[in-house]
Amino acid sequence: MLVELIQVKQDTRGNYSLSPVYVNPQQIIYLSENKTMKSKLQEGKLGLGLNQNFTNFTDVRLNHNSYAADITVVGDPGLIELKIFNKKQKQLLKS
Repeated sequence: MLVELIQVKQDTRGNYSLSPVYVNPQQIIYLSENKTMKSKLQEGKLGLGLNQNFTNFTDVRLNHNSYAADITVVGDPGLIELKIFNKKQKQLLKS
């Protein structure tokens, strides 16, 4: 099952854009917070209309056979992990 994430792309002129990307969870090697993109957002260099106080970015390392690729997606690593692995947060109903 593929999971939809929002990828941050940069074109040859240095302009950034957002686009959906579908990821196979079985091909993920690791998730890592991307603080560089957060800094660029806070400095106003991305121009994506994202809230600079609440938006974080995650690098996702993908492996397919012997080929590895990195993509940057919108969201902090914990949120991306929940979305990718469809984990449900447990809620205490009665104590």
